[in-house]
Amino acid sequence: MWDKLLFSIVVILVTLRVFESLRLRSKLPPGPSGSPIVGNLFQVPTSRPWLVFDKWTKQYGPIFYLNIAGQNTIVLGTQKAAADLLDRRASIYSDRPDYIVLNLLTGGMHWGFSRLDDLWKRQRRRVHEGLNAQASRDYFVHQETESVIMLAQMLTGPEKFLDHFQRVSTSLTLTIVYGWQPLLDSSHPVIALIDQFNRQVFLAAAPGSYWVEFRYFNWMKYLPRWMCAWRRDAESAFQRISITLEGLSAGVQNQINAGDNTASVAGKLLRTVHKEDLYEANWDLASVYLAGAETTSAQLAWFTQAMILYPETQRLAQEELDRVVGPYRLPTFNDYDHLPYIRAMVKELLRWRGVGPVGIPHRLTQDDYYEGYLLPKNTICYANVWSLHLEKEIYGDDAEHFNPGRFLDDTGKLVSSIADTKDEGHFTYGFGKRICVGRHVANNSLFIHIAYLLWAFNITAQVDVDGKPNLPDPLECREGLSVRPTPFCCNITARSADVADIVAQAKADRGT
Repeated sequence: MWDKLLFSIVVILVTLRVFESLRLRSKLPPGPSGSPIVGNLFQVPTSRPWLVFDKWTKQYGPIFYLNIAGQNTIVLGTQKAAADLLDRRASIYSDRPDYIVLNLLTGGMHWGFSRLDDLWKRQRRRVHEGLNAQASRDYFVHQETESVIMLAQMLTGPEKFLDHFQRVSTSLTLTIVYGWQPLLDSSHPVIALIDQFNRQVFLAAAPGSYWVEFRYFNWMKYLPRWMCAWRRDAESAFQRISITLEGLSAGVQNQINAGDNTASVAGKLLRTVHKEDLYEANWDLASVYLAGAETTSAQLAWFTQAMILYPETQRLAQEELDRVVGPYRLPTFNDYDHLPYIRAMVKELLRWRGVGPVGIPHRLTQDDYYEGYLLPKNTICYANVWSLHLEKEIYGDDAEHFNPGRFLDDTGKLVSSIADTKDEGHFTYGFGKRICVGRHVANNSLFIHIAYLLWAFNITAQVDVDGKPNLPDPLECREGLSVRPTPFCCNITARSADVADIVAQAKADRGT
C-alpha cells in the first residue's frame, strides 16, 4: 500500500514539473530538444562536456538552455554573455546549487560550494585576509624553497615528473595553509586521508554523479538512511575529516602558543578568530587546502605538455631566463618584473588548458531577462570557459594553440589585460563574487615553478625507434572538477652540467 502511495506521489510531482517546463519553454533561450521527463539529461556527456557545449554554442548562440531532469540550466558560451550575467549582475548570479551529497560530506561548510549567505561572507572574508595580493608576498620564500626541492627530485628521477608535481603542490599548500615544513614525499597519512576526501568532494560536485541532485529525483533525499549508501558514506567521511581538521588547526595553535611566527593562512586566521568561530575557521582552512593541493599539480602537468607540443615557446622563455638570470644562480621573485615572457606563459597556460573548462555552476536567485529571454529563478548557470578561451575575435585565429606572445606587445612587455578578466587574461579563476580568492598565490606558484623548471631543464618529446616524436594528445584528460592530462611520457634533461651543483647548494642553503 505504502509503495503504491509513494509511487503515485512521485508520478504526480514529476507530471506537474513537466507541465511547468512546457509552459515556460517558449520564453527560454534556444537549445537542443530533449526527451520527456528527463529532458536533455542523457544528451550531456559525462566525459568532456565542454566540447559538446562548444558545439551547441556555435549552433544556438552565446546562451542556450538545457532541461536536466527538471532543472532549468543555461550555458554561457561567450565572454560577453558570461561577464554580462556572472560579473555585472553578480548580486543575483553568485549563489550555488543546493548540493545534497556534497553538503553532507562537508557539513555545508566548504565555502567554495556553499550558498551565498552570511556564513559564506564570514568565511570568504577571513580567507581573503591570508590570501590577498599583499599577503601572498609572505609566501615567496616557501614557494622558492619548494621549487628547489622539486628541481632536486627531478634531477634524480625525471621520469616521475608527475609525482614531483603532486608533491610540490601538496607540500606547498600545507606549508602556506598550515605552516608545515616541506615534505619530501606525499606519503604522510594525513595527506592520504585529505586527498581521498578531496576526491569525494570533487565527485560530489561533478554534474551527474548522484541522481538525488537532479530536480525530478530530489525526493530521494527523504528515503530512509538504510536505503541510501551515498548518505551513509558522506556522513561517515564528514565525521572522519572533521577530526583531522581539528587536529591540523590545533597543531597551528600550539605553534602560536610556543611563539612560532611562521607565516601561514592558519596562523593569521587563528590569531584573530574568536573561540566560538573556531569550527568555521577549521573549514575555512580546509577549503583552501582542498582547492590548492589539486589544481597547481594539474596545471604543471599541462605546462609540461605545452613545452613538448610547442618547443618554440620553451626556447623563447629560456632565452629570457638566460638574459635576466644567467646560468650561475636560480631565479627568484626579485626577477619577476624582468621576466614578462614567463608571466605571459602563466596567463597563456591558464587560458589554453585551465583546470576548470566548465567551472563551478552559479545559481540565479530571482527571475531575470537577458537578450529578450526569460531566465527563471533557481536556474543553474554554467560558463563554458573552454568556449570563452577559444574566441578568435579576442585571442586571434590561433586561439586553440599555446602562444604566450598573445599577451605581449612588440617590445616584449605585457599588454593590457583582456576586458572583464580582472587583469588575468582568462576566466579560469571564475566570475563575480565567486572569483578564486587564492588566485594571487596560485599565479605566484606557477611563475616560480615554471621559471625554475625552464632555467634548469629542457623538456622534449620522447622519440620512437624511427626517430618520430611521441606527442601527447592535448584533448585527452582525466576529469573531475580539476581536469588534468592523461599521463604521458617525455624527456627532461639538465641544461648544463652546473645545474646539479647549483640546486644542491640552494637546497643546503635552505636547510632542506
